[in-house]
Amino acid sequence: MKREFFLSSKKQKDVSGTANVLVDGRGPFNGVVDTFVKDGNKVYVVAKQKFDLKRSAALSFSFEADIANGKHEYTEDSGLDISYIEGEVFDGWTRYIFYSGIYNTGNVTLTFDGVAGTLKAGFDLDVETDPGKPLNAIGAFRDVAGLKHVDK
Repeated sequence: MKREFFLSSKKQKDVSGTANVLVDGRGPFNGVVDTFVKDGNKVYVVAKQKFDLKRSAALSFSFEADIANGKHEYTEDSGLDISYIEGEVFDGWTRYIFYSGIYNTGNVTLTFDGVAGTLKAGFDLDVETDPGKPLNAIGAFRDVAGLKHVDK
């Protein structure tokens, strides 16, 4: 599993879409996509949700731009990465809880059009924040549009 999480500090213009995830034992996440970028051969999409004044979360998905549409096993060599992070502010601190996708525990189905700049994806796999304590995560990115190319 990867221990990376990409968050943009600015909301991308002209991007749209939604995302959701339900992690065992956690409340539902229903976010709005604010980043959809192709950088080289890697595509990054991030959705965020603010639950209240103190709590927020983000769902991140990255994959290779030349991936074939369809169903893929979530493996280390698949080029797929899914992570979820929750943040909570208290007493002048911010605590982050990071849920990493665990390889070989599920699959991702996607439809990506790099020319039209659109994405639909669903996943069912395990994540973990504490080693050896996997939690099931089922989610999706829906009607994502507005891919920004930042090829160097």
